[in-house]
Amino acid sequence: MQQNTITSRIPLTKTFAVLIGFPGISTLISLLLLNRTLITGLGLDFFNTFWIIITVWYLVQILLVSKILKSEGWGWQEIGYSLSKKKTIYFAGGYLLFSFALLILIEMALSNGNVDVQKLIAISSLTPKTTIARIIFILMGLVGGISEEIVYRGFAIRALASNRINKWLSVLIAAIPFIFQHGLKSIDQFWWFLSWGIIFGVLFILLKKLHVLIIIHWLVILSAMVAVLQVVN
Repeated sequence: MQQNTITSRIPLTKTFAVLIGFPGISTLISLLLLNRTLITGLGLDFFNTFWIIITVWYLVQILLVSKILKSEGWGWQEIGYSLSKKKTIYFAGGYLLFSFALLILIEMALSNGNVDVQKLIAISSLTPKTTIARIIFILMGLVGGISEEIVYRGFAIRALASNRINKWLSVLIAAIPFIFQHGLKSIDQFWWFLSWGIIFGVLFILLKKLHVLIIIHWLVILSAMVAVLQVVN
């Protein structure tokens, strides 16, 4: 079946259950940022544990979307993902190979340079600051890039289009919950994620290949890890 051929529709009830429910749960998870003692009180590192929770939630989202697709007679091809299981393993392996090579370079730069501790404390909390945190961040990025493109591009845009909603309007509709997928937002973060949601959506309409968007998404995620190099003098 061709990627742009839709023979049945995803009910709007299921579509909006995903587009409202998923980001709603993500926002609830982000409330942990306001009460970190719920995690640190257990003797756990906050961000490492927080990212593990998010990683598990990403996996659950992929599982739930797969069940919805199956229930409506859709496959991964219908949402723009055409890689076989074998190619998917190679695909993920390529990300891990690149990410851990990048990790080695970062660790070498940090160990051979003078780290400004004050700058390290001041940089964004989204930037992993320890080796363990960076490893967890890489694994989260692997699942996060796949999950968000499946949910907010492949599934959302194709499901909306299957209900005869204009494809460009579908891009905008899908971009809104993509913002709240990332939890609590400042004004700057709101516009950042809205912009990326629209950019990714437009690219999906033009390219019709979800794995290309996943690669771009991975690179954006990994840029947060590279940001730690700004603390090296």
